[in-house]
Amino acid sequence: MSEAVYGEEVMGRITHGLLRLSTAMRSQAWSWAESAGLTPTQGEILVLLMQGKTALRLGEIARQTALTAATTSDAVSTLESKGLVEKRRAVDDGRALAVKLTPKGRTAAKRAALWPNFLQSAASSLPIEEQGALYRSLLKMIRELEVKAHIPAHRMCLSCEHFEPLADLGKETKAARKTTRRTRSAAPVHHCNALLIDYPDTGVRLDCHAWDLGSEAKQKKNWKIFVQPV
Repeated sequence: MSEAVYGEEVMGRITHGLLRLSTAMRSQAWSWAESAGLTPTQGEILVLLMQGKTALRLGEIARQTALTAATTSDAVSTLESKGLVEKRRAVDDGRALAVKLTPKGRTAAKRAALWPNFLQSAASSLPIEEQGALYRSLLKMIRELEVKAHIPAHRMCLSCEHFEPLADLGKETKAARKTTRRTRSAAPVHHCNALLIDYPDTGVRLDCHAWDLGSEAKQKKNWKIFVQPV
């Protein structure tokens, strides 16, 4: 006779599983970084600058990486000495400095962005339905960590003014929306008013260049619809 596992016991097992993933990520990050003559922190900053597409101030780098100001400053100085980044006056404030990649730094950043591929390979072994469910769960956990200030806020679709979740697509009938939710792994269920695209849950972005912070009411509405059972 099987025994169901609930409450604190299953939470402990989930936490243990995530810690094992963290161990693998740390090991892989150091393995890559050592081969590149960098530290994982320096690699993370390079990828952040590449993904952001614009120069970032030290304070913004520290915020997005959850590093202290001192650690960020030291890492950026080292990257500058290696010729991977350069400091320039910020466009919006000539008194402030912003950091941007050099051509050499962009090449290094592209290589750094590849080190988590071992995780992508593991996730791709899951059935499509499980991939979608895993991503939805991760988004909810990330949101909870953001709310409790354990990690910096992301420029994700669900907090964006342009995001229109399923119930706001407009002309669908209630019955049609229910059908769409049952097949959401294949059907487009959300809409972006900035990029003018429709996409399923797996298309929700954690970081988007078109992101605009939504009002508190807009964010609550987005999440209320998104967390509805599939």
